[in-house]
Amino acid sequence: MSRMLAYVGHRPVDAAATLGEDLLASFAALSRVHADGWGAGWRTESGVAARLATGRPATRDDLARAVRMPTTAALLYLRFGSAGTGLSETEAQPFVFGDEAFQHNGALAPAERLRAELSEEERATLRGSNDSELYFARLRRALSPGTAIDPTRIADAVAAVRASYPDACLNALLLTPDALVAVHSSAGRPAPLTAFAARGLDVADLPPGHGADYNRLFTRRTASGARLVATTGIPLDGWTPLPDDTVSLVTPDALTSVPLPLPRPRAPRA
Repeated sequence: MSRMLAYVGHRPVDAAATLGEDLLASFAALSRVHADGWGAGWRTESGVAARLATGRPATRDDLARAVRMPTTAALLYLRFGSAGTGLSETEAQPFVFGDEAFQHNGALAPAERLRAELSEEERATLRGSNDSELYFARLRRALSPGTAIDPTRIADAVAAVRASYPDACLNALLLTPDALVAVHSSAGRPAPLTAFAARGLDVADLPPGHGADYNRLFTRRTASGARLVATTGIPLDGWTPLPDDTVSLVTPDALTSVPLPLPRPRAPRA
């Protein structure tokens, strides 16, 4: 139930220069609603790094300073925490494990169902109790250090999580030293209006993109040649929706999408 933004380019550029003032400011403005903290992840010369802030909204300057170093790819995240999760840094996103950074927009309930499906070794890597960190641990089975990202293997892993959570939003972004991966599988979940109202947010005052299309991912290429991926809430004129129920390998020049191997609905009996 959060907002995500990412970019990948051919050459190292900081977030403010890649995204532009208007987009960076409009994304930061969503922190009025998604105010449980923010985070950023980016590629470095030796892997990935992250900066996290908890329990407070983000400003435009926060996000610009977080990724002020030139990088070929970065993630930004504005958090609206799932019920029952805390506001400590161990619950903040993006999560980093080794050379991978991961962020998820959605809620997996009950989280204990996925925790039980993890191995003892996978559970030992967890830092907090966040359902999204459990999702990250499960998807890491599809990653082999030192080898190229295989979106088909990631699609298989996402489909396994989908089998346990048929109605959950599984939209996520994964960043490695060599790849940016977008998972787009929302199960048609609309905006969590009840949760917003419980925080005292008037539905009539929510930003655009906080309705039935809330859990859709979009992409576009900038004039400088970088490719962006984002959730709704920012101006999306000129953006293209990602294909539903896919895992996409995102590069500056292309979007290569693999469908999730989801079971087909049974045909009605004659």
